[in-house]
Amino acid sequence: MKKLFKFIPLFVIGYLLFAVLPVFAAGLVPCSGPDCNPCSLLQLISNVVNFIVLDITMPLAGLSFLIGGIMMVASGGSEERFKKGKKVFVDTVIGVLIILGSWVIVNTLITTFGSSVEGFVLSNWWNVKCK
Repeated sequence: MKKLFKFIPLFVIGYLLFAVLPVFAAGLVPCSGPDCNPCSLLQLISNVVNFIVLDITMPLAGLSFLIGGIMMVASGGSEERFKKGKKVFVDTVIGVLIILGSWVIVNTLITTFGSSVEGFVLSNWWNVKCK
């Protein structure tokens, strides 16, 4: 029975990837067929990174902070449970910093390499648009 419970998170992740995520990810591809150009590729990369960072990471980070806080509050004087809650907090902060750092790096690269692509318009450094 314990082995079955180990596979439940895998099933949930699989369900999210194949059933729920495509519904939220609609509109990521900026072009269709023959109207695609190099600028569209940069816009697609920017859309995917922004989707992962803003629409997936931030809600999961909030949920992780909530779980860590509940673990700390509900520890009932147990030092081990309190440490687990604190570890969830620290791990969440580290994860968010890594993901935000990658967001800065990817979008800086897009901005740098995109300046030589025809039709590339940069409204904000994180928001790529094509003419």
